[in-house]
Amino acid sequence: MIKRWLRSLYIQIFLSFLATCVLFFVGLAVFWNYYFTDYFYKGKKELLSSRSQEVVKLLPSYQDGTISTRELRFGIRIIARSINGMVWLADAKGTIMNGSSAGEGQKIPKSMDPMFIEGLKGVSGFSATQNPFEALGREGFLTYYTPGQMNGQPIVILLSVPAIEISETITAVRWNIIVPLLFCMIAVGIILYILSRKLAGPLQQMNRAALEVAGGDFTTRVPVDSNDEVGELARSFNFMVDQLEEWEGTRQEFLANVSHELRSPLTTLRGLITGMLDGVIPSAKYAHYLRICNEEVQRLQRLVNDLLDLARIQNGVDVFRLRPMPLNDKLIEVLEIIRKPAADKRVKLIAVLADREGEPIAAELDPDRFAQIVQNLLYNAIRFTPAGGQVTVEIRAEGDEAVLYVRDTGIGMNETELSRIWDRFYKAQASRTTSAESDGTGLGLTIVKHLVGAMKGTISVSSEVNKGTVFRVAFPLLPHAKPEQEWSEE
Repeated sequence: MIKRWLRSLYIQIFLSFLATCVLFFVGLAVFWNYYFTDYFYKGKKELLSSRSQEVVKLLPSYQDGTISTRELRFGIRIIARSINGMVWLADAKGTIMNGSSAGEGQKIPKSMDPMFIEGLKGVSGFSATQNPFEALGREGFLTYYTPGQMNGQPIVILLSVPAIEISETITAVRWNIIVPLLFCMIAVGIILYILSRKLAGPLQQMNRAALEVAGGDFTTRVPVDSNDEVGELARSFNFMVDQLEEWEGTRQEFLANVSHELRSPLTTLRGLITGMLDGVIPSAKYAHYLRICNEEVQRLQRLVNDLLDLARIQNGVDVFRLRPMPLNDKLIEVLEIIRKPAADKRVKLIAVLADREGEPIAAELDPDRFAQIVQNLLYNAIRFTPAGGQVTVEIRAEGDEAVLYVRDTGIGMNETELSRIWDRFYKAQASRTTSAESDGTGLGLTIVKHLVGAMKGTISVSSEVNKGTVFRVAFPLLPHAKPEQEWSEE
């Protein structure tokens, strides 16, 4: 339970920030403590240091006999009174040789042993203790120790002054530092907790929402409560869910359309084959119904081929072999293929080809894929153009683009149909088309759009009901250009 709690993102954020703030406040408290301690003790330290020099000056006079032991003791007491403290001279064994108070011949207090040892090593320094002398209560004292020489032997000079006022002041200052810092830490902790919850809360909501989306619930959304990075992330998550919901709907529609497109020819094939096996269809009509079966099989084959083709293009599996290609030459090749279907339906084909100085318009394309685009557009135009109508194919240069126009005088499309012609399996309304016109798979224009986009082109369409449709396909133009010649086939 604790491990799971510690793995929570907002707890990790909270503890990380809180630890940083605690370290900062502790460092600040330590700094101010040392600063004020040194500030308040500075005057006392300077006084003890100067008075220790006066004691040192007395020692040579005592050693050469200029002053007696009594006079040395008297001088030390005068110095002690000037600092309102005590002065001791201790030999190498820690025995008090002379001083401003009673205790000559006695050992220095054990609490002063560290200072005494440092003094014997020739080190001078200060020490602030709560109880430096066992016989002097619990007052705070500041002690200065420094090495000296007496009669050729090392001694340690100890000067101590009461520091109760300073200790009380420093204690008050410490409390004045600690208490506000504690309140600041509590306030910062609360603020950090709220901020960490605010940061991690939407992430937890997104986590729960992601699990719901993974379970198939695309209605879940994350509330957007801010305009910062977290709010942007929430909006992006909701947009992603919208796209997933749309894609799921498209997938379901695609499966339904595929099922429908497969069911119709399979139902026809099953009915005809069963009729022939059961003898319902006379053997004299087998050839007729076998031709129908062949047409349905071809329809199935076209559907499967279109599905595979579309899947390869959308998944990026298809390889485009791009190279500079004259559009005119490839268009003439395609028109030779389209000539018979157009003639069978009595639709007139017109090609308008532009060039300049004998150099045709060229673009960097895959020839096979470009031919597939033109074929799909032309077959589509012929399918929806009634007998006696006209389909015009034009290639021209417009600015930096090589443009292919496919115009027909067919049944046209309304705004609703125009908005859906790129959808997979979409076909024109049955009330406005014949069975032959709606015999396609509904994938041709979808494939065309993906092929054009894959070759860095654009495609657009305009149409009027009962007047015809115009498809415009544009690719980046290689340096060529313009005038016109006309080719036609009836």
